[in-house]
Amino acid sequence: MSIFKQKGASTVEFAIMLPLLLLLVVLVSEFGIRFYQLNALTKSVQDAAHYLSDVPGHPYPDIALTNAEVKKLVCFGKIDGSGAEILTDCNTNLVLDPPPTAASNHITVSAKYPSALPGLPSLNAIMNLVTGGSAPDIMTLQATSVMRFAQ
Repeated sequence: MSIFKQKGASTVEFAIMLPLLLLLVVLVSEFGIRFYQLNALTKSVQDAAHYLSDVPGHPYPDIALTNAEVKKLVCFGKIDGSGAEILTDCNTNLVLDPPPTAASNHITVSAKYPSALPGLPSLNAIMNLVTGGSAPDIMTLQATSVMRFAQ
């Protein structure tokens, strides 16, 4: 074959592969963002549970902090809510589910954080269309931590 007959072949191959390569790059970056968010949420829930389990003079069966204060503790790392949020819009989107509880001599902190990107269709909505509404919620990140009260 002559080289002149294949002059535009590489351009056509590139045009065919470009959407697939871009999709791969977007998926890898989205996975990285979700992994970072899940790691940050897990660490902040663990820190909040650790703080609540180690409050000096803390009565065992009762939690002295309100839900809003625990939410600020998870989102900011401080009860007063000062500083930067650990996750974007954490204070408005984070749900303590269930609220922090103290049973026997353990404290449990559970949090859910919706991880959808604004302006884009939710992956949950797309999955529900494909599966007929039976898809699991894959865009809500969840973290739970159980700590024993300091003795």
